[in-house]
Amino acid sequence: MNLLALASVGCGLLLLPLLSPSQPETTFPAGGRYIGAAMCKNCHNGADKGDAYDHWSKTEHAKAFETLASDKAKEVAKQLGIEDPQKSEKCLKCHVTAYGVDKKEIKASFKAEMGVQCESCHGPGEDHQKKRFAEAMKPGTTPSEITADEIHASRSIDTCGKCHNKESPTYKPFCLKERMQKIEHLDPRKKRTDEELAKLRATDGPDCEVCGATKDAAAKKEGADK
Repeated sequence: MNLLALASVGCGLLLLPLLSPSQPETTFPAGGRYIGAAMCKNCHNGADKGDAYDHWSKTEHAKAFETLASDKAKEVAKQLGIEDPQKSEKCLKCHVTAYGVDKKEIKASFKAEMGVQCESCHGPGEDHQKKRFAEAMKPGTTPSEITADEIHASRSIDTCGKCHNKESPTYKPFCLKERMQKIEHLDPRKKRTDEELAKLRATDGPDCEVCGATKDAAAKKEGADK
């Protein structure tokens, strides 16, 4: 699945959690170092490729760091005793990709001020970039399938839940199914059957307080098992 240019980007945030001391961890493949969204643009832009980068650039995720300088962010931060949201670890952990990561794991091309980027959802992209560039250099080579040890390409409430959780002072009920409909950026070059699309779009989170999708699915399964 050609999804490096994010699967959770643009989840409609005005202000991501300023407080989230116990964020669940997302396990990413090794992936090499963080390269930054600008590097993803090389292969993930243009209508024929799904416009993934361009789509992300218009989302609130792309403005996540910039948002911390807004009056709204400063107002919320003041109530929490935070002087400057753009300098606070409590804010940056959710408004900047790879915040707190060892500098050795980040390439010079990475720009933190670009906010919540592709690699917040897909993990470090260096290995993915190298592999795809190497294939592109060989005329006639058919792109290989993306594997789990190359890049994170599935959808999970655990990924979004690192920041979209009730510890946020501006939290609003988060529906994975609803948000993914807004940010989906599938590569049209990969043809998928209706069954594959249904599986991809299935809500995998805990009982959703917005749409109840998972709750309904569980009820149906329970009924089928009887």
